[in-house]
Amino acid sequence: MLKVLPEYKEEAKKRIIEASVKVMSEKGYSQTTMVDIAAYLGVSKGALYLYFKSKDEIIVESAKNMQLHLSQLHRMQMTASPTKDPLDVWIKILDNFMPFDSKINALYFELVAITQRDPEINKLSAKNLEKEIEMIEHEIASQQQMKLVRTDADPRTIAVALISFFSGLRLMNILGLDRDEIRKRWAEMGRIVLGIKD
Repeated sequence: MLKVLPEYKEEAKKRIIEASVKVMSEKGYSQTTMVDIAAYLGVSKGALYLYFKSKDEIIVESAKNMQLHLSQLHRMQMTASPTKDPLDVWIKILDNFMPFDSKINALYFELVAITQRDPEINKLSAKNLEKEIEMIEHEIASQQQMKLVRTDADPRTIAVALISFFSGLRLMNILGLDRDEIRKRWAEMGRIVLGIKD
């Protein structure tokens, strides 16, 4: 069997994951096959199996990479706003983290449904969700200490609300709600949840 340089292997895995997400967003997770992914990349199905045993394994690796990417984006987002204007940060979260492509959002919900049937994906998803809640909770607590947002609400409750609103707006995007309407409602929810007066 041919040996692959580790640097090349990581780059190849990254390309396979990106291609898989593109194909799955068009066809749906359940309708996508390894053959479809290979065809998109212009390689043989056997070439994919050098890196991944199945599309489930690709999804697990994709979820790991997505959490790392989100963590990095979140850190950049929180440090990129020197004024720490909470509403500005709230709106930037939507703009940076929510794809407005309804096909990508539909794939997200399809994968969420899979977590109920796949223990490994379920465990990883639960871990990722907890990390996300903790990151947001920490930022809200920090903003509360600076008296930038309401101090009469539990930071974890606000974090869970933010994620819930976010998921709900992703669903509304799939159902056809306009991007501008989503952004407007998100800003208004931010004012209410964070206790920001105009």
